[in-house]
Amino acid sequence: ATHDVLNQSPPFEDIDFFAADAPLVAAVAANGGAPASAELSDFGKHWGSAVMAERGRVANENTPKLRSFDARGNRRDEVEFHPAYHELMAHSAHAGVHNSTWTADGKPAGGAAEVVRAAKFYIASQVETGHLCPITMTRASVAALASQPDILAKTMPVIGTRAYDPSFAP
Repeated sequence: ATHDVLNQSPPFEDIDFFAADAPLVAAVAANGGAPASAELSDFGKHWGSAVMAERGRVANENTPKLRSFDARGNRRDEVEFHPAYHELMAHSAHAGVHNSTWTADGKPAGGAAEVVRAAKFYIASQVETGHLCPITMTRASVAALASQPDILAKTMPVIGTRAYDPSFAP
């Protein structure tokens, strides 16, 4: 190195984002989520890793790109996302951040599901916030679709999965 860098904080990585946040732990416990503490700690360790910090950095440096037309000039209207963005989406989906507050038939899951989901959302937001918009919209869509049970019944099998599909589809 050519010089010492003294004005920077150390990297904020390889931390359990749940266990290291005493107010979060207390809030989860106070609202009935204590039984999920081990799950949240695992989630916090995963999202607090150097690997996830790097995924967040790369996703933010490679913003989504609108591709209005293909190479032949045909209308395409597709948004391209960097693979790091898709990785963040997959990790959030796998943890149920998009659907854990609902049962398979679109009813509220009850218990501490909202508390646990909120804690996961908060933890993931410390790495990267952009991917949480579609995660949140997916979660919110269930309540909106409840007014149309036929459509809800068709969409819950897709919303209810924790497998992430990165394909571009309406």
